[in-house]
Amino acid sequence: MATLADVHRFPTALPVIIANCVPIVGVLAFGWDLLSVMFVYWLETAVVVFYSVLKVVTVGGPFTLLWMPFHLATFGMFMSFHLMMILGLAPGHHAGFFPPELLRGLLGRTWGAGVGLMMSHGISFVVNFLGNGEYRRTTVDAQVAAPWKRLIIMHVTTVAGAWSVGLFDAPVGALVMLAVLKIVVDLHGHLRERSTHADAGAPRPVSPPTPATTLTGVLGLFGAFLLLCSLIFVAGSGGEVYRASRARSQWPTVSAEVVDCRVRDGAPDKSRQVSHVVRCRFRYDVGGVEHVATYSTHSTHDAGTVAAMHRWVAGHQRGATQLIHYDRAAPDRVSLGEQGEAIDPSQVGETLTAAAGFAAAGALLLLAARWRSRRSLGQPA
Repeated sequence: MATLADVHRFPTALPVIIANCVPIVGVLAFGWDLLSVMFVYWLETAVVVFYSVLKVVTVGGPFTLLWMPFHLATFGMFMSFHLMMILGLAPGHHAGFFPPELLRGLLGRTWGAGVGLMMSHGISFVVNFLGNGEYRRTTVDAQVAAPWKRLIIMHVTTVAGAWSVGLFDAPVGALVMLAVLKIVVDLHGHLRERSTHADAGAPRPVSPPTPATTLTGVLGLFGAFLLLCSLIFVAGSGGEVYRASRARSQWPTVSAEVVDCRVRDGAPDKSRQVSHVVRCRFRYDVGGVEHVATYSTHSTHDAGTVAAMHRWVAGHQRGATQLIHYDRAAPDRVSLGEQGEAIDPSQVGETLTAAAGFAAAGALLLLAARWRSRRSLGQPA
């Protein structure tokens, strides 16, 4: 197994570095924000999945195509949840979990980075996996698990870095550092899949996965995925608490004029429930400069909160005044602070409850996978 110290021995490491430098160019030259950078890393998941399918079919033959839909379905669940978390970084209120207008804008900005990642992984597939005969020294089970190991490490690192950038409202430099961190993690994952001359030996026998080993692998992967979801929820809760506390204690207050304020209805969900959100625009003066900022609450179905929203809007018609908090670094970012708790209650409790559920389910699945693995080896569970 190669390490970062062996990077000079692998020419395919250069395309990895170049492709991962695209987000840095995007941040410095085209003004990409945190959402754009994280969306590029989400696109890389799709690229990794695509080449994972090619590797599995190369090793196991056409027969593996029969159970490939299940393999893709697990990745589809992971990518859907991951995309929801990324789109949660978008400012303002958007209808639905995957707002089309937001996705079109992100694709329009980042498609070049996606092409670069496709080429980078493609060069590695052709040169290393096919050209250097790596497919002769691996198994179908190893190739099914390989992308999960790499993706989980990559996304835990980038999500943790993204929350750090978002929490502290870090400048452009922090986004660049996040991209540099991603380069190091990606290089590490790329080299772990390579063998040094000392590692290269006789080709490993390739055997198709048995139902028992496949089920054990699926249980373990889903368990790790659910634990990752739990960590993301916990990080998100901590970020929400920190931002709310920071807005109340560090952002200065100013008296603002209400330009427009109303309760907006979202699209009905599958149970025909309609979500509601308060959106207001405020006009205020900071250092002799006039600003107009938009404030939006979280969407909610709770009847008590919706009633409080309508009462609050009724008392804040056009021309009314309201004390708001504004961010010194970006005066167009505003918060109602403690005055907005009635119409925008904290969702930390619900989020932590969901995190606990994901963690418990993930732990049970990992224990089940470990028990099956030991049982298959004839060891005591």
